[in-house]
Amino acid sequence: MSASLEKRKKRREFAIIILALVLLGILIFVEIKAFKEIPSGEANLLAYTLLHVNALLLLVVAYLVIRNLLKIFLEGPKGKLAERLRTRIAVAFLFLALVPTIFLFLVSLKFVETSLEFWFSSNLDRSLQEALLEAQSIYQEKERELTGKADEFIKRYLKKTSRLRSKRVKEWRRRLKLDSLEIYAPSGRLIKGAYSEKPAIRFGVPPSLLKEIFENQEAASEISKFKDKVLLRVFVPASYRKQPVAVATGIFLDPGLEKLISEVGKGVETYQQLKFFKAPLKSSLLMLLLLVTLLTIFFAIWFGLKFARRLTEPVHALAQATTQIASGNFDVELPEESEDEVGQLVRAFRQMTTDLKNYRAKVEETTRALHQTNQELRKRTWYLETVLANVTAGVVALDTEDRITLINRLAAKIFGAPRGKLLGQKIWEVLPEEYQEKARELLFQARTDPKKIVQQPVPVKIKGKPLVLAVTVTLLETEEGEVLGYLCLLEDITEKERIQRLAAWREVARRIAHEVKNPLTPIQLSAQRLRKRLYDKLGPEEREILSRCTTTIEKQVEELKHLVNEFSAFARLPSLKPKEEDLVQTIREVVDLYQAGHPQIKFNFSENGPVKAIFDREQIKRVFLNLFDNAVRAMPDGGTVDIALERDNGVVRIAVADTGPGVAPELRERLFEPYFSGHGGSGLGLAIVNSIIREHGGKIWVTENKPQGAKFIIELPAQS
Repeated sequence: MSASLEKRKKRREFAIIILALVLLGILIFVEIKAFKEIPSGEANLLAYTLLHVNALLLLVVAYLVIRNLLKIFLEGPKGKLAERLRTRIAVAFLFLALVPTIFLFLVSLKFVETSLEFWFSSNLDRSLQEALLEAQSIYQEKERELTGKADEFIKRYLKKTSRLRSKRVKEWRRRLKLDSLEIYAPSGRLIKGAYSEKPAIRFGVPPSLLKEIFENQEAASEISKFKDKVLLRVFVPASYRKQPVAVATGIFLDPGLEKLISEVGKGVETYQQLKFFKAPLKSSLLMLLLLVTLLTIFFAIWFGLKFARRLTEPVHALAQATTQIASGNFDVELPEESEDEVGQLVRAFRQMTTDLKNYRAKVEETTRALHQTNQELRKRTWYLETVLANVTAGVVALDTEDRITLINRLAAKIFGAPRGKLLGQKIWEVLPEEYQEKARELLFQARTDPKKIVQQPVPVKIKGKPLVLAVTVTLLETEEGEVLGYLCLLEDITEKERIQRLAAWREVARRIAHEVKNPLTPIQLSAQRLRKRLYDKLGPEEREILSRCTTTIEKQVEELKHLVNEFSAFARLPSLKPKEEDLVQTIREVVDLYQAGHPQIKFNFSENGPVKAIFDREQIKRVFLNLFDNAVRAMPDGGTVDIALERDNGVVRIAVADTGPGVAPELRERLFEPYFSGHGGSGLGLAIVNSIIREHGGKIWVTENKPQGAKFIIELPAQS
């Protein structure tokens, strides 16, 4: 059923093609003959008929071309690959035909335009018009000559005579060299006439011509024909005996000239008719060229589609099988192969399918193993990242070119840069210049040390804060002795060293207090006993010396006792007894005490109501006693002490600022170390202050007080 339908469809398409070719041939033949043998009126009708037929055929062929183009781009066989292949083949055939066809169309169009422009050129039109004007000028010259002779006859004879005589009229005809001289009444009656020696021919005059002459009072001309003779007459209005008459002067024209003028006039008329058909003729020829072009394109598309369909059918089956294989189905079945190239392609495809199936099994097995290994590596990496993120030391790994390959957050914080920015850079690019020599020394020692490890404390300054880092550098080697790089551990031991140093100083203070305090009391008592027993036995001068010496001994003993008490206090700070107190009231008590004892110094305490916090009242009072004492010592000639207190995010911040000489920047970090003093004190006051504040979970530091002096800032937790 489908095969018979396909055959009928092919026969119908073939018949349509033959019919289109026949119609095209007939149309071309008719258009060639149309303007050669058909009269102008019928040619006009035929031209517009052919124009409409061309337009109709052009629309039909354009419809077929567009339909086939849409069929190429919108329709297709069952597979996308086959559709694309068929489209490409059809488009290839289309372009193979399109390029030369368009080239021929453009050349033909140019030829037609050139021919039409040549046929209807302005030069030819002008030449015909000039020829016609030249012929007409001959008539006009003859008319002017005849008009002049008529005026001469009227002026010199007709107006002067009272009676017309035939003899005189004939004489005037001969004198004026005319072939005819006539006088007509308004009714058309011939009054007098004289003619040449040739046979007399009376042509008469049309009544309408006489009427026009007498109404307009202007001369008029007429051409009369008789056998092979052509007479040109000019009628001039005049009056005879106060009656209107018409004087007609005439001459015979050369028959060849009259024929030439007639043919030129007909030629101009024919040219003007053809010129009127220029636009429809051009449109008709253009449509004919378009029709041939579109038919060529249509045949190219039609043949391309037929060829593509036969070629893509076997490829379509392979495309479908490829799609199934791509989706994972390797058990695809292909039709029986032939012995041609397509059969070889099918056999190769089957072999490829079998190989892919085997490879797929191997790849799946390998993928499972790789996935398991990747999971283990991911867990180990995550575990290592977690360990590095939580260790209390900075970790930095370097390769053999001293590039950072691994760094944890703490180490990045020490370097003062994000981890991502540090990775991949050389250690010398991120390490400050003052520490590079020490780093090179440590790396060299790690390479040369038999244990391949070196550890040293290194004092550094990070963001202006001095720290002590315990740097451990380990050389990384494989079992074969290949050097992979270095592993550096950076541990902040600043606080550890501070605690150790503080403990050592406390032990020193305890021993000094124990060794010095015991003999002080006997010394003081002995001095008093000496003064009591010897004072009355000595003379006035010796008494004064004795009194001065014993007083000096007692005073120095008191100072030593005070120093020993400070040592004891530093060595054995009492345990804290915190409870909720008003911090403002505690500070106010110390301020009032110093304000009364040192009137030369002004104490300004900014307070805004009570501030409750948990602290040891006596220890905090001791802190401010030491701070105010230092301020008073720094301003012997008077000054100002400003105390400010504020609460911020669970922290109580107290600032004590004086207007003394201040503290040099290089001494600020050592200011809280034991036995460091800047103005002759024991050096334990600020160390005790620092210890008390730290015991409360706070911190203290010193900055510059602008414009002059020092400012001590204390931060205490609101809830301790």
